[in-house]
Amino acid sequence: MVESRFAMGHGSSMATCFLLAGCILASSAIAQSKTVTLQSSQLEEIVVTARKREELLQNVPVSIAAFSASDLEKRSLQDLEDVGQFLPNLTVSQAATNGNSGALVYIRGVGQSDVLSTYDPAVGIYVDGVYLGRMQGNDIGTMDVERVEVLRGPQGTLFGKNTDGGAISIITHQPDVSADAPHGHVEVTTGQFQRFDVTGSINIPLATDKAALELSGTRLSQDGYGRRIDGQEMGNRNRDIGRMALLLKPTDDFSAMLRADVTTYDEKNSSFHLQSINTAAPVTSGLNAYLASMNQPLLDGRWVTADPYFNYGTGPNYSTGSLFGTSLTLNWDEDWGSLKSISAYRKNIVRQGFDVDGTPVAEMDSYNLVYQDQFSQELQVSGKSLENRLKWVGGLYFFGENVHDTQAFNLAAVNTAFTAITAGPFDANFDQFLNVRNRSYAAYGQATYAIAEKLNVTLGLRDTYDQKFVGRDTLSFPGPSGNFFAFDGTPIQPYVGKNGNWSALSPRLSFDYQWTPNVMTYVSASQGFKSGGFNGRASTVAEFNEFQPEKVWAYEIGLRSDWLEKKLRVNLTGFYSDYRDLQVQDNLSVIVDGKPVPMTILDNVPRSRITGGEAEFIMVPLPGLKLSAGLGLIDAKYVELSPGSSLTTSLQFPFTPKVSYTTGAEYSFPLSSSYDFTGRVDYAHKSTINYDLLNAPTLRQPGYGLLNARLTVDMRSTGLSFSVFGTNLTGTQYFTAGNDDTNSAFGWAFVNEAPPREWGVSARYKF
Repeated sequence: MVESRFAMGHGSSMATCFLLAGCILASSAIAQSKTVTLQSSQLEEIVVTARKREELLQNVPVSIAAFSASDLEKRSLQDLEDVGQFLPNLTVSQAATNGNSGALVYIRGVGQSDVLSTYDPAVGIYVDGVYLGRMQGNDIGTMDVERVEVLRGPQGTLFGKNTDGGAISIITHQPDVSADAPHGHVEVTTGQFQRFDVTGSINIPLATDKAALELSGTRLSQDGYGRRIDGQEMGNRNRDIGRMALLLKPTDDFSAMLRADVTTYDEKNSSFHLQSINTAAPVTSGLNAYLASMNQPLLDGRWVTADPYFNYGTGPNYSTGSLFGTSLTLNWDEDWGSLKSISAYRKNIVRQGFDVDGTPVAEMDSYNLVYQDQFSQELQVSGKSLENRLKWVGGLYFFGENVHDTQAFNLAAVNTAFTAITAGPFDANFDQFLNVRNRSYAAYGQATYAIAEKLNVTLGLRDTYDQKFVGRDTLSFPGPSGNFFAFDGTPIQPYVGKNGNWSALSPRLSFDYQWTPNVMTYVSASQGFKSGGFNGRASTVAEFNEFQPEKVWAYEIGLRSDWLEKKLRVNLTGFYSDYRDLQVQDNLSVIVDGKPVPMTILDNVPRSRITGGEAEFIMVPLPGLKLSAGLGLIDAKYVELSPGSSLTTSLQFPFTPKVSYTTGAEYSFPLSSSYDFTGRVDYAHKSTINYDLLNAPTLRQPGYGLLNARLTVDMRSTGLSFSVFGTNLTGTQYFTAGNDDTNSAFGWAFVNEAPPREWGVSARYKF
């Protein structure tokens, strides 16, 4: 198995050489091509909807990064995790034991490290204006996406609760009613690890200027880059994605958009690597005493491999899901303004089985089943008044969801060992069943008023009321040979149900001054909050405690500017965020009634502060040549701690590099009257990241850099284009999440390994 890993590495080196050779040949062609007409010599204007209306990015007094569909393709960014690697002050990681579909999103040091249904994200993800309530299945692919907007800092006024870190808004393609004939594209991609992706879309006009239908589909298939001792792969892709959008415009002032999407996947778990085993841990020590008496291999460092993409696991290894959503958006345009209604329903079913210890010894196997459905309704009014000096938006919002979250833990080897040691029946197997019901109600309004010709003031306020119920059962189940989700119903702890409600006002105040048509500065103050809840990782009824909402006041100053006749863009942002009751989770395993139980301690840090900034530079020094660079800086500190907290003020925030930066170069030019060439190279760097609240050394990822490149030839006259690309071209080995139980009951630590170097080629046909 290890030898095959090295063989794949040689193939990647050849692909790297091929890409570099292509860049050299392209540079030669550029030097010799003096007679062709080069492309645009100015920066493009980007339109965003971050404030619920269409605006030019450079005119919005909010820290926003926007990626168009073309940007995502040229950078070879396939999902949100890829975007997180190439955007400063954004970190997107896989959940340690929840497969490839769940994303842990952090913006400016604030996020959520656990996808359990009793916890809410601190960064809201929206698709076509619809909030995704759960983190399972939120790592959205970028196929058939028009653009991705990343809003840094709290967005409590317009986007609501659970956005005190920021928001990510994904806008998909909409049908084109002006087309007089069907059009679309088909694309095939192949590459490293037997990758074979097929994606396509078609726009079908139903009535000119009145109705159109867009259908799109994607099939993703790729072998895993990780392997286990039993031959099973890890880190593979096996997904089917379909989207439908029907746009009706019976009159000039009314439109209706019906959307539906479905995603199914049947994959193995993320590739993970066992980092260490503490043989002095209580459970491991007792288990090893039994294994020694039976002349069986011990649970110790022998199972820690030198190859980061290989482990000795033999237990469950699957991650499957079925995700469905539909929405109806109605829009009326009147003389006084616009009225919009967004009604949406979503349903997720996610299953996952994981060999937690990563060894042939069945110390712990984990199983998870989540069923979630949600409904949301938003009514929104917007318009302009006072001779267009006042631009305003307001709305009412409702969100409701029901979640059934079941976790089962099988400790077969531990049961056998401790039964023999204690000379009596010992059963540590258990499952936890969580029934969650959330309701959220909100009213909001925001207005921008032109105080003077160049000076605007923006004032906004949102009032939110949340209700949450969590019911908790802890039961026994049949055992290794039984169905882990058909429990025998024997109570281990009594059923407990708890209700909570919280309310919050989220104001925003900002001033922006347009010094020239191309230079704007602003200052702002805003508040956001993340809902409270109950400790779903509790090991006892007593630990099933309530935790308080997380709140923040954030202050921001920014510059948005274009220079040199729109050949140079310089955007600068500085921020200071004062957090109260920051929610933190510390993953542990404890002994309850003589039996090991995994748990999470929930705590509110009384006060934390985060300072930092972002800088963005884009330049077009020559027609067709675009250079870009971005920088993110974060200094996060715990200022005040709760009595008895395991934290200290010197600890680094988890999932938060202090420095992140990107650089990129893109060159486009016509090879002839029928052929266009585009080449792009991107490099991203993140400083040290701690993936553990207590900064455990086993989960400390040293600073690393990633290099991506892509070459595309577009045959305009035929509708064909061909690309060759590479990601992580330097072969950097790094991880994106993990779990450390070194000093607790079990004693192991593991990390989720990120993909190694990959190459690929794609062909696209537009019709």
